[in-house]
Parts: sequence; structure tokens; C-alpha cells
Amino acid sequence: MALVLFERNVDTLKVSLNRKSALNAINSALLQELEQGLREYEKDQSIKSVIVFGQGGCFAAGADIKELASLDEEGIRGFHRLRERTFLLLEKFPSPTLAVIEKYALGTGLELALCCDFRIASMDAKLGVPSAKLGLVESYEYFARLLRTVGPSRAKKMVFTGEQIDAKTAREIGLVEETSPPDKLFESVDSLLLRIGNNSPSSIRQTKKLLAACLQDPNLLQVKDRALPLVESMKKEDFKEATRAFLGKREKE
Repeated sequence: MALVLFERNVDTLKVSLNRKSALNAINSALLQELEQGLREYEKDQSIKSVIVFGQGGCFAAGADIKELASLDEEGIRGFHRLRERTFLLLEKFPSPTLAVIEKYALGTGLELALCCDFRIASMDAKLGVPSAKLGLVESYEYFARLLRTVGPSRAKKMVFTGEQIDAKTAREIGLVEETSPPDKLFESVDSLLLRIGNNSPSSIRQTKKLLAACLQDPNLLQVKDRALPLVESMKKEDFKEATRAFLGKREKE
């Protein structure tokens, strides 16, 4: 049985975790399948968006603690390398990515969601970083993602208390962008994807790369030609067609 399911729906790639009996707890085998699938699809420019969700009505309840407890030091380091390699693939995926959170996004499950560009949560979902309750310390990469998303004080409160927060609170602190009633969740997802999909895919892909570069180098010290993205985008057919539509007072086809 596949632990990660990949499904193309026109120009959307649906990625679902498929360990329903374990609330989609993330283990090495699941990460390997996720890594392989992301590598297969990352160069497909016909994909306009990616949604990541969990089968069985739960996003991911965390890492597989049973597996982690069985590993020696080298095994733990190997798990971390695999996890970070896979999560980086998702974080750097060229098209916009959206985590659809139902029930739980805890620990490593929350980090998976943080690797997506957006997060939308069911109003009954719970999110949290329970590592302190388990006597664990999360990775540098995890904390960097959490800090970038909610800021230092809120990140510390989440980690130090280990408490789960509800979707309303998660939205208030910027951990998720939208919340939705459980029965309307995927309608909200479709609405957001439609609003994104109406825009130029090449512009969005390039902008995503630039935004990531700006986060890594806020002062743009490594950028030699700051006008290059604008110049290159104006050469593309998307810009030319949009300009013709604007000047001709007609909608872009």
C-alpha cells in the first residue's frame, strides 16, 4: 500500500498522506515516497498548484514515535537528513503549495505544513509543537520555519508550553492563512486555487523563487542585477498577452 498518494487533477497536483490507521504519523518509508514523488513532479511546468493533505480526515499527528524510539544515533541522524531533504523539496517546489489541515497538525506534521506556501485549516483542527512534553528538541530547520511564520514570542510560547492551539488562534497568529467549516474546507481550497490559477504561472513561479531569495538575503547583497526578473518577465508571452488584453479593454483569454 502506498503511504503517499499523488493524483493529477488538471493542473493541480494532489499529495495525500496515507497512513490513516496511524493518523498519518510520518515515518521513514512515508518520507521516502514523498521525496520520490516530489522529484518526479517538480519539473512539470503544467502544474499550477499543489495541495498536501491527509487521508482519513487528519493531516498528520507528528513523527512516528515508535520508529524514532527504535533508532540509534546514526539512525536518528539518517531520519533527520531524509526529513530535511524531503521537506526542502516541498519548500522549494516551483509552483504554489497549500497544506489542507484537518484534525491534527502536530510536531513533524506541523513542520510539513510550514513547508507549504499557505495553510488552510478546518475550524476544528488542532496545531502544536509537543516536543517539550516528550523530552525532545526539534531541529534548527523546524525552529527557523516556525520563527519566520509566527515570530519569536509566539514560537516560544508554542514550543515551551507544548500546548495545542485551535484553528482560530492559529489564524490570529499567522500560522494559517484561512480557516473554514469542516464541510466547506475543500470548497475554500478550490476557491483559493482558482484565484491563484487565474494568474500567470511563469510569473508566480519566478516570484516564488525571488521571495525565497529575499528571505535568505534580506539586504540583497548577493544580487548583481536587480532589474533582471522584471526584464525577463516582460519578454514572456504571458506579459505580452496580458498587455494586449489591458490595452484592448478585453479580458485575457
